[in-house]
Amino acid sequence: MTMHIGMRTIKTAVGTAAAMLIAYSLHLEYWAAAGIITILSVQNTTKASFRLVAYRLLATLLGFVIAIGAFLILGYNAFAFGVFLVIFIPITNVFAVQSGIVMTAVLVTHFMMARSCSWFWIKNELLLLAIGAGVALIANLFMPSLEAKIMGFQKQVEAEMREIIDHMSQQLGTDQLKSADNWANLSDLKMTLDAAVAWANRHSDNQLLSENDYYQAYFEMRANQYELLRQMQDSLDRIETPVMQAAVISDALAMTASVLNEDNPAAQLVTMVKKIQRDFAASPLPTDRASFESRARLFYFLEDFSRLLQLKRNFNHIISSQN
Repeated sequence: MTMHIGMRTIKTAVGTAAAMLIAYSLHLEYWAAAGIITILSVQNTTKASFRLVAYRLLATLLGFVIAIGAFLILGYNAFAFGVFLVIFIPITNVFAVQSGIVMTAVLVTHFMMARSCSWFWIKNELLLLAIGAGVALIANLFMPSLEAKIMGFQKQVEAEMREIIDHMSQQLGTDQLKSADNWANLSDLKMTLDAAVAWANRHSDNQLLSENDYYQAYFEMRANQYELLRQMQDSLDRIETPVMQAAVISDALAMTASVLNEDNPAAQLVTMVKKIQRDFAASPLPTDRASFESRARLFYFLEDFSRLLQLKRNFNHIISSQN
């Protein structure tokens, strides 16, 4: 079994040691608590770390007010500490700062052990909090770039989409492939998209000073296309008789599959499909019921295909206008 030491582990270890050394050098009481606060504050993403520290700061201030009142009235004993928790925990739920319960409780025990809530001890605990949380924030500014991993997901999503669309082209053109194969491909695409979205969100949470949500928008666009692909496959499976326009739509699908990638704006593909739609609408209607129903299902298929391409065209237009 191979032991893996990740970036978060390294940052936590180095940050904890640094926080303890800083607190010790300042001659703070209970200096080791600064390291514990660092351990509790290091997160997977930069923004998550800043949010957590903000919540814990609020929780600590609320906790100190309650604890000081409890100790001054009831004395520095376990009973007063219990009363403090009875009041403090529900209040953290009200302010949604439950993440600060453990850390604040640890700091409050220092008041109880010192049997004092003087300014010296308040300042001591606030400095422990500032050092521990501050070191964690600095550590979380150093995040490895996730762009290479996310770009890998982009390529995988596009490859899977090309395979699905090419499968549709062959199914529509030759009716030799089983649709079950493509439903399995669609399931694979959904899992890839879910993983890609999670990594894109994590990447965005590491962009502290910028709001570059390109990857989130990109995978949202692909997720919307995935839903259209599901509808297209469902319509395709319901076509029971040959339809005159099937061949030209099959060719359009094959062309789309061959050029589908991040950089293709899809404008020419949209124009091509719109022409197919106009020709489709102008063609004579079939006379028998079965052929009419198949034509209608192919029409819906073509409508979804057009929307799928328009999503990519609109996405590229928005991105271009922002640059």
